[in-house]
Amino acid sequence: MKPFRKILIIDIIALVGSFFLIWQLSTGSNFLIPNLESNYIKSLPLALMYTALVGILIILGTVILFLPKRKKQ
Repeated sequence: MKPFRKILIIDIIALVGSFFLIWQLSTGSNFLIPNLESNYIKSLPLALMYTALVGILIILGTVILFLPKRKKQ
């Protein structure tokens, strides 16, 4: 597998994982004691907005990390 595909797969997995974590935390429910009144539909736009911000940070970090180094002349 090419290195670009490996990086892309890792980034996508991190983004999906962060979406579900942000969505769970934005409902206001507790991990140890689940709240039966959590409204997952109302918290979806907030979770998507924060996931988009996390995605931008992941993309920027990947681009900065793998930019080719400038050669000194």
